[in-house]
Amino acid sequence: MDKSLTGLKIEYWYHVLVVLGAAGVIAAMTFELKGIANAHAIIMSLGVLFVGLGEWINHPLQTKIMPPNVYMGGGGIISGHPRNPNFLGTLFDILGFILICISIYKISNAP
Repeated sequence: MDKSLTGLKIEYWYHVLVVLGAAGVIAAMTFELKGIANAHAIIMSLGVLFVGLGEWINHPLQTKIMPPNVYMGGGGIISGHPRNPNFLGTLFDILGFILICISIYKISNAP
């Protein structure tokens, strides 16, 4: 079996948004969708993709050295992905939200 895709892990909720958004864009560009215009599906999928990318940017890996204390005898290294917003991530979040709102408006007003 090919092991080139084993490194792709979906560990956080924003990874799911990126995968769903990319899959939606590819599906809307490849197939003729029933019940929704392809342009509306592309706009909504791009919005989901941008929100996922923005949150991925806003959740960078952060590592901290903890000194020894009563609760953690020898100290240690703590790492995680807490939210740390920056300009580009927030810009992608806003762009994604606007695209999702536009697609909902267009879908609700479609004939």
